[in-house]
Amino acid sequence: MNFKKVILIILVILILIIAGIFLFSSGYTKIQNNNKIQVVVSNFASYDFLRAIIGDNENIELTFLLGPGKDVHSYDPTAGDLIAIQNADLFVYIGGKMENWSEKVLNSLDTTKTKIICIADYVDTMEEQEIDGVEYEHDHVDGAFDEHIWTSPINAILMVNSLRNAMIEIDSENAEKYEANAKNYIEKIEIVDMQIQKIVDNRVRNTLVFADKMPMQYFIDYYGLQVTAAFSGCSTEAEPSANTIAYLENKVKQEGIPVVLYVELNNGRVANTIAKEVGNGCEALQIQSLHNVSLDDFNNGETWVSLMTRNLDVLRKALQ
Repeated sequence: MNFKKVILIILVILILIIAGIFLFSSGYTKIQNNNKIQVVVSNFASYDFLRAIIGDNENIELTFLLGPGKDVHSYDPTAGDLIAIQNADLFVYIGGKMENWSEKVLNSLDTTKTKIICIADYVDTMEEQEIDGVEYEHDHVDGAFDEHIWTSPINAILMVNSLRNAMIEIDSENAEKYEANAKNYIEKIEIVDMQIQKIVDNRVRNTLVFADKMPMQYFIDYYGLQVTAAFSGCSTEAEPSANTIAYLENKVKQEGIPVVLYVELNNGRVANTIAKEVGNGCEALQIQSLHNVSLDDFNNGETWVSLMTRNLDVLRKALQ
């Protein structure tokens, strides 16, 4: 190899290094280089609704920030997450105590080119309710709103409509597709709503018992049910006290409740212990609150609709 070729190769390498440094310092990543519209979402329900609205549009890069199988209450954004938010065309979050990192992160980033939606602003929120059975020494914050807005069908529909509008705003060329996809998904939500309502209308009891967190207050209120639980929806407690377990056992025994519930990503140990102690055919069953989804459910493409449909048999056994 002659001297001129060596010099040329060195120059090419230097140019590539300089270009790489420039792109990195400018905040570009491999994702941003593909020119896709970047949509970043903090929670599963919003991710699922946007996934349905976007459909097969390959020009959209949809990122589920939390990721499956993780507890939202212990999540802290990584450096990569911050870059994703910084470069997003649309960022959707819930905020509140559940996502207490969100405001701090947004205040620290330059998001002037990002459309930001706090999806809780688009539904009727309620304050955290005191729940029968819960010891509130560490759990309850007066005046805090309940962030688990997606568990009632009416809120789910409001979320779909709001996210559809956001997608139309950032990608108006595909407005008709977004309208059609949203309409189709809302019809599926309405079908599940009717199926659950039929079970509720034919109930022989009115109380659900959670030997776990209870992140379904909007669901409970929407269907006019009552609830007893070990913890509130945003509790960080891992194990209920002996007094709480005894209270739940007595409740189940006295009212002849056939099912003790626990939510996704929980092993159900406490619920199974209570059900075994009560006996008489009482069983522990998992109910999907869509707080997040397991890795298996995520990989299998489970949705708000499919997971709420999975709840039908659970509710039928618990209420009828």
